[in-house]
Amino acid sequence: MFPRMEHDDFLRQSWHAIAHALAEAGVIAGLHASPATIAKKVKHRLTSELRRLAVLLRRLIFLMALSMELAPSMPREGRNWFRPDDTSPKARRLIFRLAPAPSGPFPDSLRPITRIPQPGPVDAAKVTARWQAMLDVLKHARRRATRLARTIRRWQAAGVAKPYVLPMARTHRLTPELGLIAGAFASLINQALARWPDTG
Repeated sequence: MFPRMEHDDFLRQSWHAIAHALAEAGVIAGLHASPATIAKKVKHRLTSELRRLAVLLRRLIFLMALSMELAPSMPREGRNWFRPDDTSPKARRLIFRLAPAPSGPFPDSLRPITRIPQPGPVDAAKVTARWQAMLDVLKHARRRATRLARTIRRWQAAGVAKPYVLPMARTHRLTPELGLIAGAFASLINQALARWPDTG
């Protein structure tokens, strides 16, 4: 494991590298202008890039969470659910999950095709929402890492088995800098997980 100062520098440099790649991917696709539609080829290329950056972003937050020393949790004040603080409707936002989602219904991606894809521009709303959600995670990375650190502490207290992080696949599609970061993430996370309580 790195000395503490070098470890913090690595996390900081990783944050900047991922932030730069994420911002660049969105700007090249024109998402900063909030377009209603984008070219199908652009969406496909951007979706693949966001999928790779999402792996790096999750591993960055996970490593940050594992590196935190949390103070003992304090009991929270109860909330009156029968009198909400704000009753005004809020726009729904895409949630970028940091932990695995619980299993659910049969995924749509495995269902038979029910319509024939049409040529021309495609809707940009979903990919734009995903890009913005990832930017939001980066903006509040320390807050998200703190929440995940508390979740990890609950997992450990509940006797959840220690996870294992595999090396990231297809790193040849990343820039050299991000490729090095991806390799370091897997090694550093598994070293940090060595302190996970043995569940037998």
